[in-house]
Amino acid sequence: MKQRAHSSTATSSSTTESASETTDTDDRSTTDDSQFTFQADTEQPPSVAVISAIATQEDLDVLAVADELEPLYNAVDPAALDALFDGSSDAAKLDRAGGSVTFTYAGRTVTVDATGRVVLEGAQ
Repeated sequence: MKQRAHSSTATSSSTTESASETTDTDDRSTTDDSQFTFQADTEQPPSVAVISAIATQEDLDVLAVADELEPLYNAVDPAALDALFDGSSDAAKLDRAGGSVTFTYAGRTVTVDATGRVVLEGAQ
């Protein structure tokens, strides 16, 4: 599996790509001055994707980040977050294509959507 991460900086109406690298996972991330966007692997539950996004943003190991941060359940119920976007449950029969959840965690505003995208704002 390959990961593509890149930083981009918006200049007026165009976007300039400033760095690009490839690593060994399927996740993709993008960062700019105001937010960091992480695309989770399709098999990764949203609760794990949040921690993975922060680890990628901070360029740290996922386990190290999980140990350093407060428990995710202090901000949002991880089981409920996973169930909301679980494609294998009865919830998948509901039309949630445009759904998202936003909450505050680890000094960031975190938005998770039905596509597995995690957007982090603040605390960079």
